[in-house]
Amino acid sequence: MAKIQMTLNINGVLFPNQRVKLSEFEAKVYKLIPVGKENAVSLAYLAKTLNVDTRTIVSAVRKMRLKSLDIGSGRDVGYYRFKDPQEYLEYMNRVAKENSERDRIYQAMKRTPMAQKVTVVTNNLKENKHEEISN
Repeated sequence: MAKIQMTLNINGVLFPNQRVKLSEFEAKVYKLIPVGKENAVSLAYLAKTLNVDTRTIVSAVRKMRLKSLDIGSGRDVGYYRFKDPQEYLEYMNRVAKENSERDRIYQAMKRTPMAQKVTVVTNNLKENKHEEISN
């Protein structure tokens, strides 16, 4: 298992002083991901190289990101490790915009006709349950 030491203190913000433990498979994936967006490798390449399906790679990358590893990606680019703060900021800005758009859609979907029906049904179930308890 690969271990990565991480410690950083910027403007009083403390980042964890911990060793990141990667599974054997995560370590293999991590080693295949190059540094720099210009060197990015595709999901298909990683899956084929490791002889696994693409979902396995996506899951491993997700787990590594949750372990605070610097892995960027893009639909037309592939996976890469950040080579500098600029790449990191570009990635984070894009992800923030995507999340904002997803949240706008989520909020709009909460106001659809089907959402209204679900709310009525849910409220009726709660009222019926409350009446049963009261009786």
